[in-house]
Amino acid sequence: MLKERAHIAGTLSLFADLAISVISVWLAFYAWFLLYQYHGPEIRLPFMTYPVLPLYRVPPFTLGVFVNNLVAVPVILVLLEIYGLHESVGFRRPSETFWILLKGHIVAVMVITLAGVVLRLPLFRVVLVGIVGFNIALIFLKELIILEYARRSRAHGYNFREVLIVGIGEIARKMIERLHSHPQWGFKIIGCMVAPHMHGEELVNGLPVLGVYDETPQVLKSHQPDLVVFAVDKRYIAEAEPAIYACETQGIDIWMVPDFFDTSIAKISFEDFQRLPVMAFRTTPEYSWQILFKNVVDRVAAAIALVLVSPIMLATALLIKLTSRGPVFFRQVRQGYRGKPFTLYKFRTMVSNAEQLRAELQVLNEMDEVVFKIERDPRITKIGRVLRKWSIDELPQLFNILKGEMSLVGPRPMLYTEIDKFQYWQRRKLSVKPGLTCLWQVSGRSNLRFEEWMRLDLEYIDNWSLALDLKILLRTIPVVLTAKGAR
Repeated sequence: MLKERAHIAGTLSLFADLAISVISVWLAFYAWFLLYQYHGPEIRLPFMTYPVLPLYRVPPFTLGVFVNNLVAVPVILVLLEIYGLHESVGFRRPSETFWILLKGHIVAVMVITLAGVVLRLPLFRVVLVGIVGFNIALIFLKELIILEYARRSRAHGYNFREVLIVGIGEIARKMIERLHSHPQWGFKIIGCMVAPHMHGEELVNGLPVLGVYDETPQVLKSHQPDLVVFAVDKRYIAEAEPAIYACETQGIDIWMVPDFFDTSIAKISFEDFQRLPVMAFRTTPEYSWQILFKNVVDRVAAAIALVLVSPIMLATALLIKLTSRGPVFFRQVRQGYRGKPFTLYKFRTMVSNAEQLRAELQVLNEMDEVVFKIERDPRITKIGRVLRKWSIDELPQLFNILKGEMSLVGPRPMLYTEIDKFQYWQRRKLSVKPGLTCLWQVSGRSNLRFEEWMRLDLEYIDNWSLALDLKILLRTIPVVLTAKGAR
């Protein structure tokens, strides 16, 4: 029920923001026209001069500016969606909403400016700044109006849900604290039900005790809650079963807060598999439109990048061929998503018999036992050292991304011999598609210890979002240009 309501609220908010964004584009365009293009009659007031021009009489030759600036609308909406503006509608503080709006619009300006340069669109900076200013102000005003309406309606006894808590343990205490600390969510706790051995208690977790588990049917009839939250300790699940049945038969919504397993990493979700209820534990991002969007962007961006860097790649291939014996490309089997093997492509930066020489250089390894790294590796060619410094040797991996074997952002793919030495917790990095760059690359690269490298990879998996991918890509640019941590 909550998920469906959140989806409806998010969809309505998205359509409202679409309308607001189009209005913002028009207001910014109209302000630009009046300031820079208008030369018609004016009304002189004591403190200002106001142009006399109805909105519908804007000359057609300037409308191209308005149409071109409409490109800002989908860019802004996509970025606001990525940053989560349309999630948890009505569950955020105004400061959190404003911060999301600010971040989304700053990145939008960067993307739109870049698109304008590449596509040579007449996007006037004054108009773009106006769009951002109007849009942030109007969307933020919309959010404040929604919050104020919800607050006033709840103050008059409307638009809230009465909640009955069934349970007394730690998980129940956390749920009560969370609901009490966010009154804007619209939940009012009327009391709690306790296990039979606590019969006679008057207050538990600061709430009035309305009865024990088997008295739930009578309590539901007398208090008529909108929602019953079961936060029962796993030892008392069987005793709470009659209460669950009572809610079901009386048509009252139920939330079940699981306390079956103490998982510190996995996220729990309930699903319907062929009419069988299933509790799913996931330690990786759930497949969603965001994952689909990431996959599409990966391949489109890889295709565009290959076209743009093809002169660099051709020149690199020629230099490698002229300066050392052996193939231009280095191919190596790595483990990818879920441990599936794939052939990784790189420009060759070492002598052709580098793999055979590795055993002799093992004593010089400067990394942990799992990974082999030497700062001044004698196997690297002169041109190879330059390619590695500026990460040009990684460009052929764009073909891996185009084939769907890798992503722009993700943990670096590893060798079978390296993964065989992993501890169990480190193998979780195989649960997502490997990538060109990740937190490790923008946090020090080869200057980091292996344990820190693994920790950053798992941190990326646990906190993945499209916004995080974008942040890593932007941070990668200065890291590559300054050759920070490259070997």
